[in-house]
Amino acid sequence: MADQRYAVSIGLGEKAEQYSEAYQTQPSYAVQWKGVLQKAHGHALVRCLCPGKGTRRLAVRHRSDKDSFHLSRYPHTGAEHALDCLYYSPDPDKSGLGAYSKGVVEETKDGDLKVKLTLSLRKKDPAEVQPMEGTAPAPSSGKPTKPAMTLGGLLHLLWSEAGLNQWVPGMAGKRGLGLIHSRLQQAADRMLASRMRIGDALVIATNSAGQQADANSLKVASAMRNSRRLVVIAPLAGYSEEREQTMDRYITITGFNGIPRLFTDGDLWQRTARSYEAALRGWREGRRVIAIVQTDQPTSASKAQALNVALMVVSDEWIPIESGYEGVIEALLREQGRRFIKPMRFDAGQEQVFPDFWLMDVGAGREVPMEVYGRQDPKYLARKQVKCAYYAQHYGPTGWWSWDASSDPRGLNIPAFPPARHP
Repeated sequence: MADQRYAVSIGLGEKAEQYSEAYQTQPSYAVQWKGVLQKAHGHALVRCLCPGKGTRRLAVRHRSDKDSFHLSRYPHTGAEHALDCLYYSPDPDKSGLGAYSKGVVEETKDGDLKVKLTLSLRKKDPAEVQPMEGTAPAPSSGKPTKPAMTLGGLLHLLWSEAGLNQWVPGMAGKRGLGLIHSRLQQAADRMLASRMRIGDALVIATNSAGQQADANSLKVASAMRNSRRLVVIAPLAGYSEEREQTMDRYITITGFNGIPRLFTDGDLWQRTARSYEAALRGWREGRRVIAIVQTDQPTSASKAQALNVALMVVSDEWIPIESGYEGVIEALLREQGRRFIKPMRFDAGQEQVFPDFWLMDVGAGREVPMEVYGRQDPKYLARKQVKCAYYAQHYGPTGWWSWDASSDPRGLNIPAFPPARHP
């Protein structure tokens, strides 16, 4: 997650005042800062003073249930902010988010995200109206065509909005399951699907009994009372042959405090295994795998039937990775103290071009695309040629980085990364 909060300018009429990061965040200024935002709400011109590009306008939002005020970026302006700015978000076209049709993901004037899902959170509606995610997409021109977001796409959206696909130096060792829970919950609380907050249906793994586990239990009880389904996010328990054999009956997870047992059946698990073969292979190899599960209305506090499952492999520091070779580069980037983003695929087909990583600390307000090539079959090589031509056209012959892991599987000749430029 971008980690820097910059000073802001708040203008009323011809007069504009600047407010430092300290003034915005320190408890000793909390009452005064609330007063400034309350006065500015609906009237002032607010700008972030990060060294980004464009107007970088911010909006003052009011939460009436908590009588609180906060700043948020204007819709579709995240890419105007500096790469390390709190309000930065990548251009949708630089990830699989650009594959959705207009209206699938929209930022509202209140700073929320309105999402059109293929799945329903209400018992009275169909559980799923699209083919199961992970299946091969139909060929397309690369233009936005996806009419709704699948369960796997929702996991990618939550992960990216929580900043868990981003890495900055100094994060090492700070990402425990409790932090993952908090970040995902904060992201889900600003997402709306069919007039319902996704955060109200989201149950997230947590390490121990306490506030987070109690919140899970309350959501399960609410789903039972109100004929709602749940969305559960949790890591799979570490691989064993016995655990894999039980997956056609129930899913074994870690951090299960406040989460009902997730029952499956043979048909559901066979479809999941076909759709997420690579993720299951990573699980068998000892990698951490995140499951997102849509359940039916829970029948008790301890039992819910899974309707749909999607899987995602993440590194030791919870960065999504799509292959072991990507894992090598992800670990090396962290070891060298680099700042990078893993662009999420969402529901995009393979025809859409975006890199395995964006390197974010090379200076000049630009990102460097990074590609890891891991196969040699003819179809893959044809796709590699298309991607190389795309990067050369858009970034120049030396403006991007790649490693051909298929000819260097032991990683003995990984090219040096472009040098970092620190402010």
